[in-house]
Amino acid sequence: MPILATRRVGAWGYRLVVELRGTPMLWRTLAPTGAYVAAAVAGAVAWAALLPDRRLAAAAVALVLAGVVELVRALRRLTLQRRVADDWLRTATGDFVPPAYAWRARQLTSARERRTLARTLRLLEREAFERHRRPPHPLRLTAVRQHWKCVDLLAEALDRLDEPVTPAGMLRVLDLITNGASPLWSGMKGPALGSAISTTLAVLRPDRLREAGCG
Repeated sequence: MPILATRRVGAWGYRLVVELRGTPMLWRTLAPTGAYVAAAVAGAVAWAALLPDRRLAAAAVALVLAGVVELVRALRRLTLQRRVADDWLRTATGDFVPPAYAWRARQLTSARERRTLARTLRLLEREAFERHRRPPHPLRLTAVRQHWKCVDLLAEALDRLDEPVTPAGMLRVLDLITNGASPLWSGMKGPALGSAISTTLAVLRPDRLREAGCG
């Protein structure tokens, strides 16, 4: 996930804090994992302090492994749940959101999510000009330097928390930032990034279409 290609932004922190926050019944999904881990810890403590039995140690290890397997399964279920919601929200053109996907819409349009993406865009802009002044770097961000005004415009739209945005538009912003093949990460000049940001702004704030263009 290229959001991570900068010095100050962490991919794992972003995914765990932003994408899991607000997931319905998250505690129930992760409860089996917690139970396995708690049992494993209790077994390890008993083995170390009370009953130094190899069988007890083996049981604790088995519980830890079972917890890891269950955690992987739980994360897969959460990923699928989020993907189904995103597929619907990505194509939504109005204000209606089915109750089953309302949690994801709230997650995407939250103030914290908007600020996080705005900071990421501004950070990438700074990085683009800093790297341009340094010796050649594998990630040149040439398109960001060319279309820095568009990047600024998108960051400002995200920061205006008093103005509503659409889940579909936020998903476009996420795609722009997290997809390594998006024009944001291009090392060549061209109109692609400016066009992509204009389209994203039009979807993000459909009531401000006249202000969506950038160049």
